[in-house]
Amino acid sequence: MKEEIKIISIKDKNYPSLLKKIKDAPKILYVKGEILPEENCFAIVGTRMASHYGKQTTLEIAGELAEAGLTIVSGFAPGIDTFAHQAAIERRKRTIAVLGTGLDEKSIYPKDNLKLANKILETGGCLISEYPPKTRGTNFTFPRRNRIISGISLGVLVVEAKEKSGALITAEFAKK
Repeated sequence: MKEEIKIISIKDKNYPSLLKKIKDAPKILYVKGEILPEENCFAIVGTRMASHYGKQTTLEIAGELAEAGLTIVSGFAPGIDTFAHQAAIERRKRTIAVLGTGLDEKSIYPKDNLKLANKILETGGCLISEYPPKTRGTNFTFPRRNRIISGISLGVLVVEAKEKSGALITAEFAKK
């Protein structure tokens, strides 16, 4: 995780063009890895408590979409998000993790995914957050990051989610 954290403003040419179009676009993004302003992204999100079926479905669909040339986007959480990122990495394809914390090692959540963060960077992907280093996740930061997940994506697939969940918050943002 030695990758430098870059700061990209909404006025920067590298700021994702789709994200600029959402109602409450972040003025600043913190990025580790390479961000591409014109990129075909697709989000896959879902429950942290995935069933075997949910895991297999996510790995299969995310892998096929990555092979078809889409960049897989998710929220880096345990469960479906992690499986979506892993499917792209296993195929050496690009994936973007949008975090609800700062991008420094001490702030990243979940800690169990630090190796995953390194693999995302090694395979040409990136980590994105609107929060500066040393920002811990809260009940506010994780739902807010969901607008970024949907905002940079052409579409959102929800794999297994409770009625009141972050995955459905992401889907609601995608409808706007």
